[in-house]
Amino acid sequence: MSKPLKKWSQKLLLILLTASLIFASSIVNANASVSSDFKVFVMGPLEKVTDFNAFKNQLIALKNNGIYGITTDIWWGYVENAGENQFDWSYYKTYADTVRAAGLKWVPIMSTHACGGNVGDTVNIPIPSWVWTKDTQDNIQYKDEAGNWDNEAVSPWYSGLTQLYNEFYSSFASNFSSYKDIIAKIYISGGPSGELRYPSYNLSHGWTYPGRGSLQCYSKAAITSFQNAMKSKYGTISAVNNAWGTSLTDFSQISPPTDGDNFFTSGYKTTYGNDFLTWYQGVLTSELANIASVAHSCFDSVFNVPIGAKIAGVHWLYNSPTMPHAAEYCAGYYNYSTLLDQFKASNLAMTFTCLEMDDSNAYVSPYYSAPMTLVHYVANLANNKGIVHNGENALAISNNNQAYVNCANELTGYNFSGFTLLRLSNIVNSDGSVTSEMAPFVINIVTLTPDSTIPVTFTVNNATTNWGQNVYIVGSTSDLGNWNTTYARGPASCPNYPTWTITLNLFPGEQIQFKAVKIDSSGDVTWEGGSNHTYTVPTSGTGSVTFTWQN
Repeated sequence: MSKPLKKWSQKLLLILLTASLIFASSIVNANASVSSDFKVFVMGPLEKVTDFNAFKNQLIALKNNGIYGITTDIWWGYVENAGENQFDWSYYKTYADTVRAAGLKWVPIMSTHACGGNVGDTVNIPIPSWVWTKDTQDNIQYKDEAGNWDNEAVSPWYSGLTQLYNEFYSSFASNFSSYKDIIAKIYISGGPSGELRYPSYNLSHGWTYPGRGSLQCYSKAAITSFQNAMKSKYGTISAVNNAWGTSLTDFSQISPPTDGDNFFTSGYKTTYGNDFLTWYQGVLTSELANIASVAHSCFDSVFNVPIGAKIAGVHWLYNSPTMPHAAEYCAGYYNYSTLLDQFKASNLAMTFTCLEMDDSNAYVSPYYSAPMTLVHYVANLANNKGIVHNGENALAISNNNQAYVNCANELTGYNFSGFTLLRLSNIVNSDGSVTSEMAPFVINIVTLTPDSTIPVTFTVNNATTNWGQNVYIVGSTSDLGNWNTTYARGPASCPNYPTWTITLNLFPGEQIQFKAVKIDSSGDVTWEGGSNHTYTVPTSGTGSVTFTWQN
């Protein structure tokens, strides 16, 4: 082979390999499957529902489209706002009644955090004001490296934290024991946005994406905790000096990093850096252990359902050449393996975010964002440790089918037990009609649910095609694309031209109208003529429908 021809063939091979990788990432992983207990949920609205009749219609639309349940923030700031142990559950009982009437399951999230100041927050719901009178600011709030105080969640260094949560959890359990028939699981909040993390990236404190954020351990209580942890580990200040290469004279001189940027470029690599970051994450894992213990004691005997907590997908700066993983470290994620060990020890399910994202900016400045790599890493850890894990999208999806495909590929490739979509208004209008986002959501994700659909085989006779054309099915329901040929199901196979067949998973008992279409490689669509075909999907077993292409 001549050198020019060899180079050309190598380039062609590279092009074909790249194309195959792109194609592979754009389709659902057909060689894997979700966990056998996989269920799909949708996040309820952040704001209070004001029209429960309209809300019921929205929930019925979810039910009709195969969605299992709705997740709901049980805002501490609403329920116990009047004073300690002064609870008002009336709103959430009406809410739960509506969920039950619509035939859905319910996932209450014990939202002991504030709403407002984070990406996607549309309302402002502070923590009850009386909470901050329980102790000094230094003992009960976070303080960051720039001196900002944060009130998104109660600081884990506050000694009365578990007592406050015990009162909240216990009251919920006693007031909602009669709703255990609809409660599928319960989630607990471990920090800002309901996620187990520090409030390191707060828009109201000047953070902008993709900044690393700020360390959150500069209150007196936090500094004392770090000093005590080092005293417990090393015993003497001379042992600290030997390990760190310092010349301290007393444990009171130990402090968190005084120059965050320098720490995250080089200091984190030192023994001091490892000690600090191990302690910093350890505070979170200790908090998780404590609140999980309270949750189990309050909920297990009443509801007997899984309890879970959420880890944020802090994906930016993952591959930064100057401060890799700095955003994760600021949020408290230093060692995911030991973090997940606490989930296992505390018998908690885990939810992880950002399943819709890809690694296209993995080595692009200033983002260095690798969400797909991060999802794979954490999901593999969860699988290896036997932790039930669920997924979410981090940002609302709009007109982006690839985002749903990305989610589906993660769900099927890494044994996820559930997925929750952000958010109700994205897929259902206020009048109960579905939006254009429902079809790709259902086709890519909802139909993954085992045993929730009926396989129906479509056989199309006499569908002659030109070179490059394939036959698809499109119809009146979300699982058939809502007449949008972008989401037409197919292509069908053609073992006996011009007869085409395809088996689709459809919702049991639904009445569908449909047509076949021909779509070529350029995306041009040829519709079948005549009237719409009609069919009622069986409620069990399998189904089949045979028809002849109408010109």
